[in-house]
Amino acid sequence: MKLSRLFLVGLFLVDACVDRIFIDIPAVPLTDLVVDAQITDEQGPYTVKLTAPIQPDQYSILGQPVSVKKVTISDNLGNSEVLTQTSTGVYQTSANGIRGIVGRSYTLRIDTNDGKVVVSESDLLNQVGEMDSLYYEFVSSQPKNSPTEYGYNIYVDGGGIPDNDNFIRWKFTGTYVVETKPQYYTEATGNCPPCGCPLPPACSGWAIVPGLGLREGYGIVPPSRTPTYIIGLTCTCCRCWVTDHERRPIVSSNQFVSGGKFPHVEVAYVPVNYYTFYQKYKIAVDQMSLSKTAFEYYRAIDAQRDGTGSLFQPVTGKIPTNLSEATHTLTVHGIFYASSIKRKQIILDKNTHHVDIPDPVNCDGRVGAAGQSCLNAFPGSTTKKPAGWD
Repeated sequence: MKLSRLFLVGLFLVDACVDRIFIDIPAVPLTDLVVDAQITDEQGPYTVKLTAPIQPDQYSILGQPVSVKKVTISDNLGNSEVLTQTSTGVYQTSANGIRGIVGRSYTLRIDTNDGKVVVSESDLLNQVGEMDSLYYEFVSSQPKNSPTEYGYNIYVDGGGIPDNDNFIRWKFTGTYVVETKPQYYTEATGNCPPCGCPLPPACSGWAIVPGLGLREGYGIVPPSRTPTYIIGLTCTCCRCWVTDHERRPIVSSNQFVSGGKFPHVEVAYVPVNYYTFYQKYKIAVDQMSLSKTAFEYYRAIDAQRDGTGSLFQPVTGKIPTNLSEATHTLTVHGIFYASSIKRKQIILDKNTHHVDIPDPVNCDGRVGAAGQSCLNAFPGSTTKKPAGWD
């Protein structure tokens, strides 16, 4: 993973003691809705994400989060749960609420703020076969005029269920920890040198002290805005956990072998560099059952992903969906589906590959971690340690 370019991002802290949630409702009528929703046979909570497609002149790749009146998941036995909105466009079940059970069918209903109702087709939660193994192959490549690159190809040997359609998806998630040095952050303003002028962010626990230069343990205290030594002040944006997600959906169509076996399915590539293996790299792969509708959805996404990679094969056709709105005044994209999951995990570290990885060299010649907040260097990362990391 390459380190992202420097962006200055405003970070707003929300008081955890405040229960009230203020929702920004778009001023324009909602005409398109993108739904990302799933229920599984694992313990909840389950999440439903709602967004509106962005306009061509906007830059966010995630779309605009959308708030609605109500989101409900129900099954074919009459059980249902109204989800709670945890942030704009994000709805969750309770931890002990409705749960996916093999053999039951599930439906999603969305009531919008302007009275429209979006309903999914009923999706059957099928049983999934066992994942026989999760393993890796250490590989190297030699780009022209560049140092040798190293990485891991990640594979699974999957197993299906006899006399079953065996529509399967393999979902990869990689997690690693990084450390940065935000006290060395610089910003190119005014008469600054090429690398910028020192401007350590407050989260670094460092500050520029007149006559002393860069000093640890100092914070800028209002209203005087003068650097003051604060006992116990530490960096809160130096260590982050980064999550890598799959770059394309991996489904069973291209690897099917008679007898319900799916050998040597490549699910991911993990690059070896200073950041990915600062400590260790944790890999989790889910083997997930799909209904035929969900299978066709992910296969279509995969096909269009291939199409966009070719100058001579433009994207055509439409991604299928199992969601609809009765008046047809709201176009709905995405899918709601039910899955059974089998998971395996492995951990890779520096003892796995035994190769020397050079430290990065920063603009000012400093060797080592980037001089910026880890939250900015790795968008989407978190300073909260994942459960079971140690």
